[in-house]
Amino acid sequence: MLPWQKYTGRIVEIIYGDRSGQFSKRKIVIRSVQPAFIRAYCMERGAVRCFAIDRILAVQPVPSAKRASSASARQRELA
Repeated sequence: MLPWQKYTGRIVEIIYGDRSGQFSKRKIVIRSVQPAFIRAYCMERGAVRCFAIDRILAVQPVPSAKRASSASARQRELA
């Protein structure tokens, strides 16, 4: 299994450097993973895009709304 496959179907936030050296922060939904690239739906662009794995500088899973709301509820209970 490729390391990125664990994120398939999940929303992640990435820092990506394009061919021209411009950096962007994107939220994507990973659809498939190949050895050199990721095919994903880019929420900022509203379209499916391919991202070269070697140009992804950072990745962070985005918590699901259910998890985030239950964590907030727990924090309110503890306050």
